[in-house]
Amino acid sequence: MKYETLIVEKSGDLMTVTFNRPKILNALNKQILLEIKDLLGKLRSDLQTRFVIFTGAGKGFSSGIEFSMQAMQEHYDTELPNERVWQLFGQDFMQAMESLEQVTIAAVNGVSVGAGMCMAMNCDFRILSEKAVFSIPETALGIFFTWGATPRLTCLIGPAKAKEMIMTCDPIDAQEAWRIGLANKVVPHDQLMPACLELTQKIRARGPMAIRICKKQVNAASLAKMADLYPLEPELMEFVMACGQAEEGGRAFMEKRMPEFKNPQTNFKL
Repeated sequence: MKYETLIVEKSGDLMTVTFNRPKILNALNKQILLEIKDLLGKLRSDLQTRFVIFTGAGKGFSSGIEFSMQAMQEHYDTELPNERVWQLFGQDFMQAMESLEQVTIAAVNGVSVGAGMCMAMNCDFRILSEKAVFSIPETALGIFFTWGATPRLTCLIGPAKAKEMIMTCDPIDAQEAWRIGLANKVVPHDQLMPACLELTQKIRARGPMAIRICKKQVNAASLAKMADLYPLEPELMEFVMACGQAEEGGRAFMEKRMPEFKNPQTNFKL
């Protein structure tokens, strides 16, 4: 499998997928998202691969959606024409990643932000380098933690900590992530991949059918309300974008200043 933004390596029943945009901390633009989506589709019919490790090249796992004028224009092209359709794409993308038949591990080697953090949460396990940092900057940009990320985070760390992370935008380090249940293990940076391989070795010795059913059972039990949000979130995001706050949040980010959010009742563009 040849991709421009991914490095895909196979060894027996193990696949390692490396997000390969290290100069911008593996930020997600349209190209890398579509390449990951293509890979997820291929994995759906790959009966030989039992384990997939996702990680990032360089110093980051993924810094989330690329926030540049070019990247913003790209995702509003003819294929993803507006915010509601973009949200539906994101929902489908994250669902496809989460529901893979394979056992998935996020080897979080550095920063994991926004949608990048959501991808890590979609994996069955998260093993963190001591250098890992999680952050959710969305509300500082005038939007909410979308693509089904909020209920997933709530299932992992509980409602109080989920609200705190999303509302304050405060980053947390690897040890705090482990303490609140966002990580399975924290290891020295040079032991990250060996720790992931050790986990695959343990699971490899168990019954493949039992492991597959376990994954489906736990996912079904912990995300029972996700179906309710699937049709709702895209409409909510379209509503949020219409009020103008996200536009101000994005402009402030580009201009490196604090946003000046206005009362949405006086700033609608519907």
